[in-house]
Amino acid sequence: MNLETGLKEARLNIPTEGEESVESQLEGLPTEQSMVVVDQPEADSEEPGKPALRDQVPMNPPSYDAAGKVPPPIPNAESGDEMSTFQASMLAIKMEARAFDKALDDLNELAHDIYYGVEIAKDGPVLEKLVCLTLGAGTQRMDAKENGRDHKAASILGSALQNNPTALKEIAGYNKMVVNPMCGQGGSKSQDDFVKILRSGIGGEKNAATLRAKVGAISGILREPTFRDEFIKRDGMELLLAMFLKKGEDFDIVRKKVGQLVMDNFLDEGMGASLGVWPKNEASSSKTCQVKENMLDDGCWDHHVDTFSKATPEAAWAKDLLVALKEERGRSSKGSKEREL
Repeated sequence: MNLETGLKEARLNIPTEGEESVESQLEGLPTEQSMVVVDQPEADSEEPGKPALRDQVPMNPPSYDAAGKVPPPIPNAESGDEMSTFQASMLAIKMEARAFDKALDDLNELAHDIYYGVEIAKDGPVLEKLVCLTLGAGTQRMDAKENGRDHKAASILGSALQNNPTALKEIAGYNKMVVNPMCGQGGSKSQDDFVKILRSGIGGEKNAATLRAKVGAISGILREPTFRDEFIKRDGMELLLAMFLKKGEDFDIVRKKVGQLVMDNFLDEGMGASLGVWPKNEASSSKTCQVKENMLDDGCWDHHVDTFSKATPEAAWAKDLLVALKEERGRSSKGSKEREL
């Protein structure tokens, strides 16, 4: 303690009587420094042309799978036994049992989960029944319009495939079945494909929410490249434009959903769209598109979107869609001219 200030201070390292200093304690210890030398291999002993170990990487590293194996959801007390509910629902739909409608309701609640979405997509019989209901054709024993089954099935498909690359991989294996499903009484495969079956019921569809759900299901399936190409080949874009042109303000939600589908799948690269797939030709004139025989042509999208945009100026999405259409047509036209040169 400092007697003048009354504060405690650290004692200086001054040896008191009877103590040895640090220097005296270290006296006599060796102070030499040593170095260990490790013999290096001669340069000639290395294999000629062989890279250093740090540079040795696999020539063909395994491809990266962003999704990988999807684990089942963790059970919790609040959700109850979801797995049992899911399995029972899948069986009821597959067998077209009496609990069919309840099964659709339960799947509609669970399909948004990535795991359940994958399980739905990998089950061929269930997938086909959901596709048939979505198209409005019905299954062997279940009418699509009864109890809103077509709406529920479309919602299930849309939820199962949304942001679910693993489910898309699974559905790719059923591409032929999705394009040409066995629907209706007796489950006999008709000459009509996915697009034709759905197109046949567009005119009589009165429920805008149901049609919107069907557009969502189509958008999800279009993420699979093989189906997307088949869809375009079979005049699927005419089908979408027919949906866009449904009359009545109630169908504005359908128009917006169609616009979102076109942006996400064909025009907006930031949303994962594949550019250069569609459209590939120039826009048609307004005069041409006002003729009934031409109004569903690919070149008439711009005219119809522009007409709707002017009639509904608050719909900003329509303006964005029109700009994107013009940009993609310009890009496609430029690419065609360069290939000709």
